[in-house]
Amino acid sequence: MQLSTPVALPTAPFQLDPDRHVLTLGSCFAQHIGQHIADALPAGHALVNPFGPLYAPRVIAHHLGVLLDSQPLPDATYFEGREGLWHNRWFSTHVSAGDAATCQAHTAAALARARESLRRADVLVLTLGTDRHYRLHDGRLVANCHKQPAADFTEHPDTVDDLTVLLLEAVGRLRTQRPDLHIVWTVSPYRYAKYGLHASQLSKARLLLAVDAVCAADERSVYFPAYEIVLDELRDYRFYARDLLHPSDTAVEFIAERFADWCFSPALCRFSAERARLMRARNHRPLHPESDEHRAFRAKLREEVELFTEKWGFSPF
Repeated sequence: MQLSTPVALPTAPFQLDPDRHVLTLGSCFAQHIGQHIADALPAGHALVNPFGPLYAPRVIAHHLGVLLDSQPLPDATYFEGREGLWHNRWFSTHVSAGDAATCQAHTAAALARARESLRRADVLVLTLGTDRHYRLHDGRLVANCHKQPAADFTEHPDTVDDLTVLLLEAVGRLRTQRPDLHIVWTVSPYRYAKYGLHASQLSKARLLLAVDAVCAADERSVYFPAYEIVLDELRDYRFYARDLLHPSDTAVEFIAERFADWCFSPALCRFSAERARLMRARNHRPLHPESDEHRAFRAKLREEVELFTEKWGFSPF
């Protein structure tokens, strides 16, 4: 008896091996899937959402341009919030600090890591969340409101044509520096109930149509159907979090497994499994750390780490 509708996956145009590098940009969903990819690859081979969550295609396209540029961020992107912290409007709070200089230093370091990651990446994973973006009243684009008053911002929906043009322009600029880069497009299954469920579906439809046009125009772009997997294969509220809007941890793990089946090479699957076993061993908390048994366990672990590093050319940690 078949109790779900399996989603057919496109042929993967690449295979991820242990020596590959991945960069992810996009929504919270990209954060979750990206972390699964990072856990499978050697340390430092995947950078997950260096700006923090980015939901709107217009923001993602803008930030790709920032990564391709070599200039520091404009001073106007920094501001002091009501709580006394300094923030950057193009980043989430992981770069925020108690003074402007520290915030700028955090931002510069994060930006440098992201630019280097894009330079080295074999695969770029982009996850789109909504067709709407936000601006200050003077027209400046923002990626994060940092809990400032809603009255400070205006909401702007983009049409399918708008989205298609801006994404094609972003990909075109990206190709001038990275013609060989594989781009995996996904649409977040998060449901924007605040729009109304019908409007949320229309928003997703615009994203899907725009991505379809981009994949048709760019031969190294491919769409991974995470959105459809949640809607069809996992068509049950048990696969949603308590808010009934976000995919549950189980759903994210299921999609991550489908992604791995889709594009992980046999070598990466073996690498990931061996690395995960060693990570579990390293994180084991003994009842009696000074016992002979635990000392023998640690000695065996050191030996296995050396063998792993010799075999794969990467440390498991």
